[in-house]
Amino acid sequence: MRDHGMGRIAITGASSFLGERFLRRLIREGHADDVVVIDVAEPSISEGSIRFRKVDLTEPAADQAMLDLLKADGIETVVHMAFFTNPRRDTTNAHELESIGTLAVLAAAAAANVKNFVMRSFTFAYGARGQNPALIREDTALPRHSPLSWLRDKVEAEEHAASFAKRYPEMAVRVLRFAPLLGPNVRTFYSRIFDRRVVPTLLGYDPLLQLLHPDDAEEALMLAVFSPTRGAFNITPRGVVSLSTGIHLSGKVPAPVPHLAAYWAVDALYAAGLVEAPSGFIDYVRYPCVADGERAKRVLDFEARYSSRQALDTYIAYRHPMDAAPEARVRAVEKDDAGSSRAPVEILR
Repeated sequence: MRDHGMGRIAITGASSFLGERFLRRLIREGHADDVVVIDVAEPSISEGSIRFRKVDLTEPAADQAMLDLLKADGIETVVHMAFFTNPRRDTTNAHELESIGTLAVLAAAAAANVKNFVMRSFTFAYGARGQNPALIREDTALPRHSPLSWLRDKVEAEEHAASFAKRYPEMAVRVLRFAPLLGPNVRTFYSRIFDRRVVPTLLGYDPLLQLLHPDDAEEALMLAVFSPTRGAFNITPRGVVSLSTGIHLSGKVPAPVPHLAAYWAVDALYAAGLVEAPSGFIDYVRYPCVADGERAKRVLDFEARYSSRQALDTYIAYRHPMDAAPEARVRAVEKDDAGSSRAPVEILR
């Protein structure tokens, strides 16, 4: 790994799934003394000498509190990961954390003369639309007026980051747009789909999916933190898998429904508190949202070890071992069609 002297690192959102993995990785690689965790709750990780500073990014004075801490601790790199992977019913709180909170962190980082700002984002920020290209590149405009508040907050956070990157060129801003994670211990929109015995699908639609293994997400984050680069990067797996193939591989039963009925039904169920996501998320199992990872490969030297199919296999083998393909349960290393070694498959122990 290239180490360009990132100095002391402050992390927001370290209690998230990816944030905790990243924190443990820093500890394993000997950076524990250089890490400050800024969050509302102290991390459960006890290894190393991690410094904890309590800041609630939804509070009105969060920017000043952040500035004071960044200066006091001599922070040179901020890794901002305080985002919700899954939708929240309290959309006001989500907006205050993700959009306004990101603005506070950026303002504090700029005022504290932070050298590097790395922010987590999502390929889902592009939106799932019928007019999407086959591969979405980083220069594709993000949708600003989506009816889905989960998406609007991510787009606003990215707009704040882009604005600060222009206003403060001395601060290197890097935004990582991660494809949906899937693997052991992951609980997301897609994992819920593959957890159901009967999976509702949209009649006439079968989008391609990118499923990113957590090991690859962690590696991309490490590469980005210790890199002098700037700009946005799509962090994607190798290859894609269609929704119908994913359902088949996971041993589930598809139940096609007309798309208009699906939106109406999900809205009613969400209003009644019976499902976890509003109908806007149906777009992600209707339209394509496949990102081009070439820039991350070329600039960050990031290339995923796992394919989308392998990420799905590891999740099924972990969560539903009896539904997993026999080779995913008994073999630790598979061979691809060219005979090269593929990434190890984790199994339920």
